[in-house]
Amino acid sequence: MAARAAIHLRGKYEVGDLLGEGFGGFVYACKRYGDDYALAAKVCAQRHGAAEEMRAEAQLLRSLCHSSIMKVHDVFDDGKSVYFVMDRMHHDLLDGLDLYVMRETANVNGLVHIVRQMAEAVKYLHSLSIVHRDIKPENFLTDRERLRDPQCHVVLADFGSACKITQTRLADQVGTMVYWAPEMYDKNYGLKVDVWALGICLHCMATNAFPFDDEQQVRTKEIGLHSISSSCRDLISTMLVKAEADRISMEDVLWHPWLTGQPTENAISDIDTEDSSPLWKLFPDVSEWRLPSFSRPRKTKRIWPLALASLISGICVAKMALRFCPGWDNAAPWKPPGIPASYLKLKPLRTGKSVGLVWRSHTARKVR
Repeated sequence: MAARAAIHLRGKYEVGDLLGEGFGGFVYACKRYGDDYALAAKVCAQRHGAAEEMRAEAQLLRSLCHSSIMKVHDVFDDGKSVYFVMDRMHHDLLDGLDLYVMRETANVNGLVHIVRQMAEAVKYLHSLSIVHRDIKPENFLTDRERLRDPQCHVVLADFGSACKITQTRLADQVGTMVYWAPEMYDKNYGLKVDVWALGICLHCMATNAFPFDDEQQVRTKEIGLHSISSSCRDLISTMLVKAEADRISMEDVLWHPWLTGQPTENAISDIDTEDSSPLWKLFPDVSEWRLPSFSRPRKTKRIWPLALASLISGICVAKMALRFCPGWDNAAPWKPPGIPASYLKLKPLRTGKSVGLVWRSHTARKVR
């Protein structure tokens, strides 16, 4: 870390604890002297080429102005190291989704305002011919823990892989492979790789699982979404179309009925369509409720042994209670009339494949 850049940074800001680190560098908590507004300072890593990458990222961020794009307040560059100061957020979207699944109802319909802000950020970049190339939940930051809060604000960060398209197509394979579009594997892609990656994010938010594992599945596997609403399913399917020319654009994504709240053609039969009657608001939305997934099928417990044991215990207790009652043998209701008690015998029999206890009377011989 260069001393000159560190002196300039500490001259204007009070630097606090380390918030996180990654391949691009380190992030520290900071704030202006005499001001309590929470900020964060990103410091480039000590590796070859890190300063050039962060310098390009800082310049790109300084040229952008959108509510869903990370705002840069100051840049410190001494030629050897680059720092820049940005807004401090609560945590990334991936951590927020983990808490959302654990603490709240796993319903993607409650995250429409989050997805809309994510789409607006990517659409703004595409309007400037900028491709991010690393769209994933870890690069979206939120300002609070509760995602269902309508005031929850989301910004897109980490522009280390972003670039402006000055030529027809790109060929560099950058970003995270699990979010790669088919044309990224072909080394011939454009802006719509961000549409595919955002579709993967939405699929993970809706099902808590990745749709594809490797390149073969990306090229051949068809996604199946049966546990979510038809409107959300249609949006994800159009964003994950394998042919780049047929894939939806970011402008069309923002106009999709699931994000605008407009009813679709099958709104009458769609579960997630909001009814205007206040009576339905009294009931919870169960359109996205799912059973938890397990690593192996759970064995169904057999109930009949417990029921049989309870029945036998009840019979034994009843017989013991009757045996200590005076005259129980003569007043027994099950005793056939006219037959002495000595001619009655209880005999177990086999029934079918299992052994059951079937009791009947025998008069063939006298029991002494």
